[in-house]
Amino acid sequence: MCTGLSFRNGNSHYFGRNLDLEIDYPITVTITPRNYEYKFRHLDTTYKNHYAMIGMGMVVDGFPLMFEAINEKGLGIAGLAFWNSCHYFEPAEGKTNVASFELIPYIMADCATVEDARKKFENLNITNEGFSVHMPPSPLHWIIGDDKETIVVEQTIDGLKVYDDPYDVLTNEPTFPFHKENLNYYCNVCNHIKDFKESRFAPNMPDFRNFGAGTGTANLPGGLDPVSRFVRVAFYTLNSRCADTEQANVSQFFHILQSVAQPDGGDNNKPGEYEITQYSCGCNTKTLRFYYTTYNNQSLNAVDLMKEDLEADQCKMIPVIRDLQVNVQN
Repeated sequence: MCTGLSFRNGNSHYFGRNLDLEIDYPITVTITPRNYEYKFRHLDTTYKNHYAMIGMGMVVDGFPLMFEAINEKGLGIAGLAFWNSCHYFEPAEGKTNVASFELIPYIMADCATVEDARKKFENLNITNEGFSVHMPPSPLHWIIGDDKETIVVEQTIDGLKVYDDPYDVLTNEPTFPFHKENLNYYCNVCNHIKDFKESRFAPNMPDFRNFGAGTGTANLPGGLDPVSRFVRVAFYTLNSRCADTEQANVSQFFHILQSVAQPDGGDNNKPGEYEITQYSCGCNTKTLRFYYTTYNNQSLNAVDLMKEDLEADQCKMIPVIRDLQVNVQN
């Protein structure tokens, strides 16, 4: 399970996600420079001289398998689990056939905006091929965002659909139209009360006594399930308020993601295995500084894409700092 977020505040935009899994993959901060040569299964041409990109991933047999990526133009994309509804098809004649593990670089290589990405989905077929025999295709859907808009891409048995996402958030099952419809149920949740004598229970509530601040959010769902996480992150994002500075934006972005983070022991989804938030990450899409925390290291770590050699032809892997970092003050 996962939570993706495209966060705008003033002139700033941050894109990132929580990765919630029971498996601790050997991830690195992965940088794909402009001259790394992408070869795709069903495309006649290779991609070179493309946009550079950064995100968490694993380089396997020389190919960067990315969980999410932000390119140098400020476009972000993240793949999130979509276990039940996802459907990949066989390669189809007349279609642009791209495997699910190829989708992130296919979009990020030459798309500068969400509008660019929309056009590439018009004739796209996401195929059912895995990276290898030992790495079958992961059922996913995708959130894609820039500093102006966000979309969600899902391929089900009914075909590939692109949805506008005015909430700038995505979690997992069910499909995006369900999440959008479900938000109507929470229309009376609010981030304020006018005074401590206000009651929305009834016009003349006898002997009403408000327990204190925050009671407007009492009906926000609190589970670790995808539906609850979608509602909470949408609520906190749409009601967010912070100064438009790097420090304030980064702090707010990670606070929102932490509101749906999964602690060890809370989600036993397989015998003997517990899903946790393996990492949280977010990138300033204007400066291309990529931030992350891990489950055991809640200190903020950063990698600047623009400080790297973007004209290189090999991926760069920067080890993730996983151990607890503590600032001892006395």
